[in-house]
Amino acid sequence: MTIIDPIYGRFEVKDSVLLELLNSSPLLRLKEINQHGASQYLFSWKKKTSRFDHSLGVMLLLRKFGASLEEQIAGLLHDVSHTAFSHVIDFVYPSDTHEFHEKYYQEIILRSEVPQILEKHKISLDKVLDEENFSLLESKLPNLCADRIDYFLRHMQDCGGDLIKVKRHVKNLRVFQKEFVFSNQEVALDFATDYLDQNERFWAHPREIACYQILAEAIKIGLKEKILSKKDLFTTDDEVMEKLQKSRNSKILKLIKLLNPELKIKLNKKNYDYHLKTKLRYVDPKVLVKGNFFRLSGLNPIFKKRLKGHNKKMKAGFYVKIVGF
Repeated sequence: MTIIDPIYGRFEVKDSVLLELLNSSPLLRLKEINQHGASQYLFSWKKKTSRFDHSLGVMLLLRKFGASLEEQIAGLLHDVSHTAFSHVIDFVYPSDTHEFHEKYYQEIILRSEVPQILEKHKISLDKVLDEENFSLLESKLPNLCADRIDYFLRHMQDCGGDLIKVKRHVKNLRVFQKEFVFSNQEVALDFATDYLDQNERFWAHPREIACYQILAEAIKIGLKEKILSKKDLFTTDDEVMEKLQKSRNSKILKLIKLLNPELKIKLNKKNYDYHLKTKLRYVDPKVLVKGNFFRLSGLNPIFKKRLKGHNKKMKAGFYVKIVGF
């Protein structure tokens, strides 16, 4: 199978286990889960990328840097438990970590054909299910990892980012002591700064967070009124939205009506509808310098200052008033 990815290039994938997993039901469902969640209703270009695209991208990035077949499989499967509208669920069931879907990861896989596929190809299911085995796939903030890198680069590409710059980021990545680092300090700074910019302009922008909260409120009502079941949340964006739209529930329909490119908000600490926070997103990559690596913030005091201010602002959140459209 030939895969041509706009970010990572051309790959010939002949591993039968990967080809079978790509056609498994948990992976195919991800084609109908938008990477950008509720904000697909604010920006038409956010309809481009699905969770499947991201999962495939993670696998290809790992493959590009020589990860084991098991880690490539784990990368391909890492998001199969995402609910409809991706991280909207973390506003339905709030938490600081935004990891609701991860609670169901093993259950989704075990109820599917994935275990049989892995057994057929003599791949350890237990090893694949334990992300602690795969330091390139997942790593805690502020480290780089394949999941974090691909999510960012794919979003950057979607919003019209310079593809040459995107590819330059990839070109300067290295694997050193089983983790992703940059070989060039200038590129590391570019990457980390672009990451903060994306967060401020999109992922943590108060208007975008408000959109997530509005859809979450509609889903909450749907669950309370038995219009939706918890099982429905593990279907697709369109299936959940269709049930909400057909509910004839006036509160739900009023909320859904707000989900459009003309949504307007105001920031007002004294008169607000929501005090909104979202998942803390940033990177402070390690940079390879003469055989050793150093945090970018330790090499660049200007970036360190900006990162500190950014995180302080994100932790404080936003007091948002919905003013219609």
